[in-house]
Amino acid sequence: MPALFFWRGDYYRQDMGQGKYYGTSKAYELNQNNELMLNLKPGEHVWAFTRRPDKSYVLAADLVVTRTRNNPPGHKYGRYGVLGDTRSSRYFDVRVFSDAERVIRSLSVCTGAAILGHSFQGRNGVRLLTPSDEQKLITFSSGLATI
Repeated sequence: MPALFFWRGDYYRQDMGQGKYYGTSKAYELNQNNELMLNLKPGEHVWAFTRRPDKSYVLAADLVVTRTRNNPPGHKYGRYGVLGDTRSSRYFDVRVFSDAERVIRSLSVCTGAAILGHSFQGRNGVRLLTPSDEQKLITFSSGLATI
């Protein structure tokens, strides 16, 4: 199943300041403390969104899973990681505004908090999506600029 991943704005800016590749793995990578990350299969998508400094929410990435892993103890971003295919994954240009909050709130995941990011704190930072949810994200992202 596809997943939705909340990439905290401060982490997103720090990570992207270092480039799209994580460390020396030469892969796109997302990490979190939610074991749902380990249930993702190669070819499935992890849709990541983030919050811009102006407080709007935007899609940040569509990672196509190549593999999952347990991270070493004490890993900065969590116990579990997903590696994304560098050829078929996409990073969206978050500087080009396209408010994703409406589409995210329309998904089947619970987003009841007044501030969207509050619905995705801690282990809730990763949520499984339905095929219908993913179709909404595919449609929304079809015209987004990539980097």
